[in-house]
Amino acid sequence: MKIKTLFILIMVAMISCQSDPGDQPKKEELKIVLSNYYDAMSKKDIQKMNTLTTTDFVLFDEGVVYNNESAVKAAEQMPAFTATFKFDSLHVNIDKLNASAYYFREASFVIQDSTYAPIKFLESATFKKEDGEWKLRFLHATIRK
Repeated sequence: MKIKTLFILIMVAMISCQSDPGDQPKKEELKIVLSNYYDAMSKKDIQKMNTLTTTDFVLFDEGVVYNNESAVKAAEQMPAFTATFKFDSLHVNIDKLNASAYYFREASFVIQDSTYAPIKFLESATFKKEDGEWKLRFLHATIRK
């Protein structure tokens, strides 16, 4: 009897841990929003950043609070650079109008023809669906140690 009960509990746990097959396309949508946001930020494209975020968007980066405008102003203080980004271990929680994610991001920079070792971040983000599109509402980035 104990083995049968244990087996049933294991099966229930396995079924409840399975992700919804419909979540994979949504997960990719969120990943695209993140990728496009960082691409726009690296290009200091405030208009594109604003299309990807809610009007009350907040970015917490290493203890500093930014909105899109202040993030671009901070990036403008740096020498000209290009950047590429990779996302790894993206975990999401999605419902119809809201989503949250945590993941690792790796950023590689080229500044004045010098390539710098990738910087790795632990990040979390929240999203809100507006007019049928996912937009970033909140983003938190911390350098991995």
